[in-house]
Amino acid sequence: MKPTAISAKMKLAGGLLSFVIVFIIGLTVIMNQMSKKDSLIINIAGKERMLSQKMSKEIFFIIHRHENDFRELNTAVNLFENNLKDLLYGNSAKGIYAPQNEKIESKLEEVMKLWIPFRGEIEKLKKSIEEVRPDIEVLTQKTEKLLYLSDVVVKKMVEANLDGVHIDDSGRQRMLSQRMGLYVGRFLRTANAQDFAMYADAKALYDKTLKSFLDDPQVKHAPQVQKIVEETNAYWEDFENYLTKLIAIENDINKYMFYVHEKNIQLLNAMDDAVWLYTDHSEAKNDLFLKFQYMALIIGFVIILYAFVISKEIIEHLESFVQKAKELASGDIGHIKSHSVVLPENSEDELKEASSHISLFVQKVNLAMSESEEALKKAENAVSQLQDLAEEVEEAIADMGIDENEKRKFDKNVNATEDIAIQSAENLIHVTKMLQKLKKSLNAMVESSVQDKKEV
Repeated sequence: MKPTAISAKMKLAGGLLSFVIVFIIGLTVIMNQMSKKDSLIINIAGKERMLSQKMSKEIFFIIHRHENDFRELNTAVNLFENNLKDLLYGNSAKGIYAPQNEKIESKLEEVMKLWIPFRGEIEKLKKSIEEVRPDIEVLTQKTEKLLYLSDVVVKKMVEANLDGVHIDDSGRQRMLSQRMGLYVGRFLRTANAQDFAMYADAKALYDKTLKSFLDDPQVKHAPQVQKIVEETNAYWEDFENYLTKLIAIENDINKYMFYVHEKNIQLLNAMDDAVWLYTDHSEAKNDLFLKFQYMALIIGFVIILYAFVISKEIIEHLESFVQKAKELASGDIGHIKSHSVVLPENSEDELKEASSHISLFVQKVNLAMSESEEALKKAENAVSQLQDLAEEVEEAIADMGIDENEKRKFDKNVNATEDIAIQSAENLIHVTKMLQKLKKSLNAMVESSVQDKKEV
């Protein structure tokens, strides 16, 4: 329904315009707040990519520097996991909201599935490093002891006058013990397959030679040599188990590190995809906000145009109303009709109401003038009739023979009657009263003349 009152039109235009302005301001504030949160979330998601690389770097440094300082690694692991949970489940205290679309949520769940076993492998890696580090520190001491025992074997064989083959093989054992320690140490530091192969060859030859000494008849016939060989073999078996344990742990470390290296790329790529999804979502949301702002601006412009049209229409109707009022003020009120001050139907209610009041006023004025004119006409007729009556009365008095005093009294009454007639044009009520008095005087005069005739 189109409003017809000026106040309603102005309230409608002002209300709509105010609503659009408040809507734009509110939308801008919301967009700014959402942009801040989006920037925070994108920053956190981007930081996750850095943390995934930091974890790999710290693992590499810990392994190759032979340190057990896990502080930086633990900080990166905990921060990555906490940030991932905040992104996936939201954190109102930090201003982080949960994923707002299924793509982001699905991608973060994928990251979480990669992260859970990834962290498990990191924990296993840390545990293995903590186990192997103390043993690596005593590797040199154990190797030196094996070298010492191997050297004693050589000396005892020399003292027992064994042949040159035995002395040459026992001398080679000293070199093999050093060779094993060298390549095991290098393998534990670099995990190089060639170093492990060199160690394996030296180990196999050392073990084969030592076992041959145990079964050799010449060694058995030399108690001192046999004793030191058996002692060396017992230590060698412990040393071999020690090396096997170190290598097994190192293999586990290498396996864990390879897993971290392989899955870290997948974790990084998945997190990178999540960052881009957050970026796309933020840009799409900003585009939507901008579209709303443009629509609000267009609606605001339409409302302003509507208000301009309404104002112009109101001004035109006011000018028409003022022109009618001027015509009413300058025209002859007797010729002004009620419909001449009535405005068109599309005028505002207030102007219509004012116009109707003026029309009613004009009707009352015209009615009063009409009644006044009729009253004047009646008064003139009454005066004319009174004059005729006065003439007739004078003629009748003349025939009655009334004395001069009565006649003068009657003339006074007639003159009074004429004054009354003139006054009645100004005040009909006063004329009526005077006419009543005149009627009484005439009745009195008639009664007096009738009695005089009877006495004659």
